[in-house]
Amino acid sequence: MCYYEKVRFAPCGHEEKRVIQYCHFARNDPNHQCFGSWNIRRQWEQHEAECEQCRKIRQEFDVK
Repeated sequence: MCYYEKVRFAPCGHEEKRVIQYCHFARNDPNHQCFGSWNIRRQWEQHEAECEQCRKIRQEFDVK
């Protein structure tokens, strides 16, 4: 069972899932594929930052 953390970005409202720990099968797989169940170990909210996708979009519009 792989463990993930779920981060909610308050400014944009998006959520992101990040891997914390791979399971035994994913650690031994060259592509880290997990075909079993996964579990969210921790959840937290980011108040000061937007998600990576929104940040990139904002940078594109600010530069041009």
